[in-house]
Amino acid sequence: MTSAGPVVGLMLATVANPDTGEVDTARVVEAALRAEAAGFDGVHVGDHLLHPHPMLESVVTLSAVAARTTTISLGPCVLLMGLRSPAALAKQLGTLAAFAPGRLRVGVGVGGEYPAEFEVAGVPLSERGRRMELALSQVQALLRSGSGRADATIAPGAPDVPFLLAGWKEPSLRRAATLGDGWIGYLLTPDGFARRRAFLLDHREELGRAELPFSTGMLVPVHVDLSGRAQANAAAAWAKITQSEAGFPDRLFVAGRPHDVVEQLRSYWEAGCDEFVLGPADQGGGYLDQVDILAREVLPRVKAFA
Repeated sequence: MTSAGPVVGLMLATVANPDTGEVDTARVVEAALRAEAAGFDGVHVGDHLLHPHPMLESVVTLSAVAARTTTISLGPCVLLMGLRSPAALAKQLGTLAAFAPGRLRVGVGVGGEYPAEFEVAGVPLSERGRRMELALSQVQALLRSGSGRADATIAPGAPDVPFLLAGWKEPSLRRAATLGDGWIGYLLTPDGFARRRAFLLDHREELGRAELPFSTGMLVPVHVDLSGRAQANAAAAWAKITQSEAGFPDRLFVAGRPHDVVEQLRSYWEAGCDEFVLGPADQGGGYLDQVDILAREVLPRVKAFA
């Protein structure tokens, strides 16, 4: 935990409205503007080459958001680096950082839940972890020092952009501890989060990196719901977005009345979570209403954690 309260970000709805099948770019920008006005620390977008629903490309979307906002941080949560050319991606991220100085924060993951996108990109699914590590090291190097050639540069450079790595299995945790400036968990209970955080910090101690800044956060699907079936409703809405056939256990969703949502988030904070990325489970017609109620009744109380 920190004494200043957690960083709190908002996931923007870049997947098509599951009720209509339509992508709403105006809604993406509107949510970012509302988040900035309300005092959220950041806005984030998902990233997939292929998805069961139409979905906006992440870096292009962040460019549009950067052009309409002024202070809020922004970034992918999380970017599938293994699907991209490291040189081209470094150029994109450096350009985005130039348009939004000091505001870019890049979440990075290996993906794998949609194998078809790796097939389309010509990336063997079994190699996605190694490809991501290689791409990350190359992108970081290019942002810090350019192309490494005396006669050309791939800049603009962005040496201070932080990279937060995702994943909850041991190889991903070791990768995050070794290569990342922070870690973002996903679909974990507070106890599950605490165990993985302890592993990360122990491994950083072994690597001699314990004194370097390192955030430990969570992407948390949330749903403000006054019914008695809030968590079940959240799980169903999330499954509708992701098209998961297996579904998700209700306990992995932070849901209920605003007070209930705050207290569930407090459990993560007390387990050491210093950053929340709140992802409204309703990305249909109720999405902006969820953004407003989170901003009004949840955000101020969560920012007051200490």
